[in-house]
Amino acid sequence: MKNFSLILNIVLLLLVGYLYYVQFSSKKSSAAYTNAAKDSSCNHGNKVAYIELDSLQSSYQYYKLLKADFEKKQAASNNEIADLQRRYQARALQLQQKGATMSQPEQESAMKEINQMQQGLQAKKQTLDNELYNSNSKMKEDILTRIQDFLKVYNNDGRYDYVFSYEPGFMFYKDSALNITSDVIKGLNDLYAKNKK
Repeated sequence: MKNFSLILNIVLLLLVGYLYYVQFSSKKSSAAYTNAAKDSSCNHGNKVAYIELDSLQSSYQYYKLLKADFEKKQAASNNEIADLQRRYQARALQLQQKGATMSQPEQESAMKEINQMQQGLQAKKQTLDNELYNSNSKMKEDILTRIQDFLKVYNNDGRYDYVFSYEPGFMFYKDSALNITSDVIKGLNDLYAKNKK
């Protein structure tokens, strides 16, 4: 038993010595690998750019046109709902005032009419809300497609691997040297003016 523990200790001592040797002799090759990894990451590190969305939205003429059109649809929808609500409330008040003089069948008919008007109002509101949602989604999709198509041409030389959109509160730090917003706005507005003619 004593011989076994002595042999085990000698084997462990040899293994520790070997690991010590391997660790310190490969330090130079490990440092070379780390430096090579840093160099390769530096080669790709500056291939990122960003676009400030708020600037794009305030300066891209096509977006402003679509937004104004959407706001008109939204106002018309709100006016239509407000008009339906006024008619519903006026009719409900009129029937309520006549309520005491109505017979039982007339009261039931009035309640049925009020319920139908209320259901019609809710259905119309839901329909208009869905139309506005779909219109807004199509507008955003159209703008996004135009930006992506422009960026494919703008970046045909492959200078950027990624182009992000910047919204306040989304990124904590940004280098303004990577900001391509003005180029993108100019290019998009030039394309819009060219296609508009």
